[in-house]
Amino acid sequence: DEDCKEDHGHGGHGTKRSHGHADGHGHGAKKSRHDSRVNSMALVKEGEILPNKLGPFMQTLGTLPPEKGVIFRIKGILAIRGHPYKHVFHAVMDVSDEDDADPWAEGEKKVTKLVFIGKDLDKEFIRKGFEAIFEP
Repeated sequence: DEDCKEDHGHGGHGTKRSHGHADGHGHGAKKSRHDSRVNSMALVKEGEILPNKLGPFMQTLGTLPPEKGVIFRIKGILAIRGHPYKHVFHAVMDVSDEDDADPWAEGEKKVTKLVFIGKDLDKEFIRKGFEAIFEP
């Protein structure tokens, strides 16, 4: 807009200094598409997961009550006791997939890493559940 008097920090409208921006940028309040309640968390722990505790933990995550948040995505590499391979887990909403990756190398520290993306996540609830699936 040639008549605009607002300074948008790039030398004005319609000038040769306009850095390729489209006209009409930012006149009036525009709501952000980003929801501040959507966040992520990562959990990392050395040690081995007890196989009999893994299923119930994953089931709890899959049926999380609304007051504990909504999980959109989980990605992780799991170290499971008695399992010679790194176990890869991936879930998007209610669809999950898992598979074995490379074997743990001789002397390699067995570390589990899980990343969660969700909305209004009760991080302490998820962290306590995560801690409870490991060998004492």
